[in-house]
Amino acid sequence: MALADNALVSLADTKTYMGITGSDDDALLERLINAESTRIENYCDRNFRQQTYREAYNGSGQRRLRLRNFPVSAVTRVAIGSKLALTVTSDTATDLRAVVEVQDDRLQLTRHDSSGTKTHTHFQFTSNGNETAAGLVSQINSFDGFNATLGTDCLSEDLFRMGGVNVMLNSAQIYFPDRDDIPYRIHDDRATLEFVDSADMIFYGRRTDAGLPMPHTFAGIRVDYTAGYDGLTEIPADLAQACIKLVQYAYNDRKQNNTLASESIGSYSYSRSQDPIVGNGEVAALLAQYVDRKS
Repeated sequence: MALADNALVSLADTKTYMGITGSDDDALLERLINAESTRIENYCDRNFRQQTYREAYNGSGQRRLRLRNFPVSAVTRVAIGSKLALTVTSDTATDLRAVVEVQDDRLQLTRHDSSGTKTHTHFQFTSNGNETAAGLVSQINSFDGFNATLGTDCLSEDLFRMGGVNVMLNSAQIYFPDRDDIPYRIHDDRATLEFVDSADMIFYGRRTDAGLPMPHTFAGIRVDYTAGYDGLTEIPADLAQACIKLVQYAYNDRKQNNTLASESIGSYSYSRSQDPIVGNGEVAALLAQYVDRKS
């Protein structure tokens, strides 16, 4: 067993706090660190370790856009707009269904011919020849039942995600964000992004520091960025301590009767919480500032 990429504390720090000197339980402790780190992420509704993200956001004229993960260490691209990349149609009138779908990492084709026989294939964006819209057009045209034409070439990974469209009924028009020249600023700690007007030196002369309105669009604002704490040494001490406390609880609890919810002896009684975070005020207090409810 080894620590997972989302681990929030080291094995050494955990053993030091718990007063464990031997190595007999190292595998168990690592498993518990991984499990409790995931528990904390689920409770706080966020990822903590550094990752790269490619995300799409809705626009409704708001002046600030809150990214889903923070703290932000780098933003590599902010793109808006909508330009036609390719159009897909059916080339076999007798087919019963011909569906095109754009997923996170691939374009998928599913066909039911006149006998009901189903065939499907997908083109992974990272595979050789599929990296561009032009390459996808060539691949689609090599698959029976479909025809594709190129609008504007772009990287396949930039295509807007699209649920399945039956091209027996209507053509599937697949778009991409074509403008990534919009000036913006980012507040790293809480990952708030704002579009700015470079012509007025970022609000000098304005009566407000509010950003420019975002475009009205469904999932039409694309942001590529890196967020999270880079390595265990960057994890805040209180967050790491919360994880250690949960590991200690789980380690000690393994010898308890987990079917016992409560017990009474004379005037004495106690009950065991089913949730080690909610039932532990100290841990809940340590995590309070990291909770980021998105819904």
